[in-house]
Amino acid sequence: MSAGEVDRSDDSATTSKPRKTPPARMRNYRIVAEPRTEPDLHKLAQLFIGMALARTDAERQERRDAAAPPRQEPPQDVGN
Repeated sequence: MSAGEVDRSDDSATTSKPRKTPPARMRNYRIVAEPRTEPDLHKLAQLFIGMALARTDAERQERRDAAAPPRQEPPQDVGN
């Protein structure tokens, strides 16, 4: 790196692609998943309902787009 360049490898605002390693402030954390004896069926039901609603909305939007008449541009006058 030259003297005029600034190292911003830790600056998350300047990068748009995901990193392979977490930033330094997150490297000390450890995530542990513990299995439950009873599943949270309410959260699972909310997840499936949300997925179904999103799919329905997408299908409705596709039908609206397909049913709408194609927009025609007015002919442009080409002056000589």
